[in-house]
Amino acid sequence: MNMSTTQATFSISLIDLEVLIRRVVREAVHEELASILDYVEHEGADDPAGDAEILADALALSRRYRDNKEGWKSWEDFKEELKRAEAAGELPR
Repeated sequence: MNMSTTQATFSISLIDLEVLIRRVVREAVHEELASILDYVEHEGADDPAGDAEILADALALSRRYRDNKEGWKSWEDFKEELKRAEAAGELPR
């Protein structure tokens, strides 16, 4: 498909530009606040005991991986492996 690019020039008053910018910012802030509210609603009530349990499980898993290096790689090693696989064409497309 051969598409030519078209340029257009628009003139807008400073008042209209300000109104447009305010609208865009208001909508962006509204979306962000709605996203935060959605996250908070799904997060649930404060549960210090549950949070402590999750943290303890994560620390135990971290120690297990630290002590048993099989199946564990650093982020840097993973990125290098990914680069090699990509260069070799081994990644699905």
